[in-house]
Amino acid sequence: MRKPIRNLLIALAVLVVLFVAVDRTSVAVAENQISNRVATAYNLPSKPAVGIAGFPFLTQVVAGDYQEIDISTPQVQANGVTLHNLAAHFMGVHASLSQLLGQGQASVMADQATGSATVPFAAISQRLPRGVHIKPSGSDLQVTAAARLQGVRRSCQATTALDVAGSGLMLTLVNLECAGVHLPVSVLPQSSFNIPLSALPLHLHLASVHITPGGLQIGVSARNVYFAKA
Repeated sequence: MRKPIRNLLIALAVLVVLFVAVDRTSVAVAENQISNRVATAYNLPSKPAVGIAGFPFLTQVVAGDYQEIDISTPQVQANGVTLHNLAAHFMGVHASLSQLLGQGQASVMADQATGSATVPFAAISQRLPRGVHIKPSGSDLQVTAAARLQGVRRSCQATTALDVAGSGLMLTLVNLECAGVHLPVSVLPQSSFNIPLSALPLHLHLASVHITPGGLQIGVSARNVYFAKA
């Protein structure tokens, strides 16, 4: 009696091992195909990293519902600005396996998406008027520029208030100082600047922004988003 039970247990163990192996192989193939698809769709210089969470993967395929899919890439373009270290987290992805791999006609939808990316300071400076430069100053963002005030050219510095405005970043000058004299920002011909970032990849939208030593870190999010299209 013991031998048949032992043989049954061995057979079950072998089946479990085979199932796990097939499941992990399948998820690796799917991740690679999604990576290729996203790289082609957004003309990325390198393939993004893709991770499909949840075990087992094959039961998600059968249901057409995937718990979480993470996509990250070192660089991606948005409105001509190079974003660094984009990381997007999609939750509640609905699609058949063929749709997920780009073989169907329907779009792939996620219930919710969040993420982040970094906009280098140099990329922001390039979209400001000539002679206007920015750099971090502790928890603030400092702007330096030469301005002609009352016919005299002066060296000016100011800190900025950062915010998300519509589909871009809004930089508003505050605490203006020119040649050691504090002045109201109204003396400047322009005291606010908009940096468009509407064409974010993966159909994400701007949600927040804050200063880091390496640049402006933007938070992105979306609901009921078509994160990839066939």
